Amino acid sequence: MESTFVPLRLERKDASGQIARQLRHAISAGQWLPGERLPSEHELAETYDVARATAREALKSLSATGLVVSARGSKGGSFVAVPDAESVAEQLSDSIRLWYRAGNVSLHDVDEARWVLEMQCVDLAARRRTEDDLEAIHRPIERALDASLSTEAWLQLDIVFHTAITKAAKNKILELAMTSVHLMRPATNTVFVDLLDRDAVWRQHEAIYQAIAERDPEAARNAFQSHVGYLDDTRLKALADTDAADVFVASLPDVSRMAARRPTTAEVDDTRGDSQA
Repeated sequence: MESTFVPLRLERKDASGQIARQLRHAISAGQWLPGERLPSEHELAETYDVARATAREALKSLSATGLVVSARGSKGGSFVAVPDAESVAEQLSDSIRLWYRAGNVSLHDVDEARWVLEMQCVDLAARRRTEDDLEAIHRPIERALDASLSTEAWLQLDIVFHTAITKAAKNKILELAMTSVHLMRPATNTVFVDLLDRDAVWRQHEAIYQAIAERDPEAARNAFQSHVGYLDDTRLKALADTDAADVFVASLPDVSRMAARRPTTAEVDDTRGDSQA
């Protein structure tokens, strides 16, 4: 299919960045479809009247975001890729965290968004879950029984549990939104994580799981509401007389080590070893 891409005139500064942005917008608009080949470095250099090194840098920046993949050989070049949901969520989460740190988003905003999104996820999970989903949801519950787990490892299991529920909902948009939220939740949880009763959280997670296993959407929503209610009460105790709406994410300590990304399957399997740290 012939591309409808029309290059715009470049400004004097950051030519490679401008080229990359134009290509990214064209890809997002469907002017190049997944699997289609982008113009070569030579073609871009001629089109924009820039050095090949500048065109190469533009393609490299697109490749770094996962939007483009490169192949060598006579049929090689740069091709439009389809980033997986996890990669997109991590990129989105990075941007959101930067926005949180610089803006006036409050803990209340984060909690409210999480409640709205995940309430729908537990409902859909109860309706759509498979046996594999149930196994993925229950596995972190079982592992969380290990009392020697470090706080970091325990929080990783919490994210795995809630992410598995999101996947069971079978809605890619909700999965993307919730994964982005979960990737940064350990940061917002720092205000009260030391006050959480792990046994209480375990029982709440087990209740959510049982409702999903029994395909009972109402019970799943109620169990999730009880869980969120407990978290809200614990946060109130931690904040004392301070309203969550007055606590901005930008004021929280740097916990990037704990909230940098969702743990991989291999990392979750190693959480028992992490507990000795």
